[in-house]
Amino acid sequence: MTDVGFMLLVTAACAVVVGFLGAWAVRRAGRVSLVLALVLAALVPFAAVVVALTVNVSAMFLSEHDAGVVRLVLIASSVLAVVIALVLGRTVADDARQVRELARRLGDDAGGAAATSGDGSPASTPSAAPATAELAYVVAELEQTQRRLDAARESERAAQAARREVVAFVSHDLRSPLAGVRAAAEGLQDGVFADPRPALDGIVAATERMAHMIEDLAELARDDRPRARPAAQEVDVAVVLERVAAHARPLAGSVGVELRVEVGADVRVPGDPGEIERVLDNLVANAVRASGHEARGARGAVSGHGGPAGVVTVEARIVDGAARVVVHDTCGGIPADALPHLATAGYQVADGPAGSAGLGLAFVDRVVDQHGGSLDVASSDDGCRVEVRLPATGRA
Repeated sequence: MTDVGFMLLVTAACAVVVGFLGAWAVRRAGRVSLVLALVLAALVPFAAVVVALTVNVSAMFLSEHDAGVVRLVLIASSVLAVVIALVLGRTVADDARQVRELARRLGDDAGGAAATSGDGSPASTPSAAPATAELAYVVAELEQTQRRLDAARESERAAQAARREVVAFVSHDLRSPLAGVRAAAEGLQDGVFADPRPALDGIVAATERMAHMIEDLAELARDDRPRARPAAQEVDVAVVLERVAAHARPLAGSVGVELRVEVGADVRVPGDPGEIERVLDNLVANAVRASGHEARGARGAVSGHGGPAGVVTVEARIVDGAARVVVHDTCGGIPADALPHLATAGYQVADGPAGSAGLGLAFVDRVVDQHGGSLDVASSDDGCRVEVRLPATGRA
């Protein structure tokens, strides 16, 4: 066998033996520390080179001086290799610690506890991205998850505050009609009214106000529950509006408001029929009440010319491939500074009709959004215009 063949054989044997031993050591080290496993993995190839050179040098006919020089170089190189591997491993260790701290913060936040570091002190936000590409990606994902959790937590706090505010509004607003009912009932019981009809009318009006507020609270409770996207049933808007008009006409007649409904041909939308009916019923009832409130405040329940005191018009058409339902009333308009807040739960226009907890448009906006549509509210000199756009399944 030639010298070259002998050296190749010895080198291959050394590489195989050191490789097997290194694989075993890396696997055992990985159970203790990722960084230790990475350092060993980096040193295994160098160790194979050192062992192969040592064996080959020992087998060669070199002077003792030359062999000593080679061994000295190998020893010095080995020490430097270990130091460099430890320094580089420290960088990976810092990156891994950063990932661990972020994961601990996420766990603490999910459990409602304050985030702390390993020694019990408050955890700090990482100042720089890890040098390791894979760990940098993990850190970026964890930070994005943290931001989403923070936003969800803030949204939940805002929702809870809105619910508390709504309950406070309703509790306060219920006192007035309850006091009126009690006073009227006591007056009827004591026989102080010559004509009991005004007292009875007051009781009926007060109970209607309380019923509206209780309905608003029920809407809030239903709307607060997590719900999936509605099943895509085909809904005939004309049929839904026919039922909505049947519900609203008695109320419209009692406050002197004329209700007009105009529906185009084949206006159909995908969605939940019950939810869509609740949306339109809410919009129409609010428009009727607001128009009646404005009519009573400005002209009396019925105008002096014998005509309606207010008009609510509902139009449904297919426009640009979408179903458009427009509700126009004669409420007298809405202040410009109130328009951005109308879809906020609990918000009420200062001079709006009594008997509402300010939940109607908040509910409408959420349901319309769940159906892939949009809600637009505009004000004019004589009234308000609410437009609901939903994806259409009918023909334009």
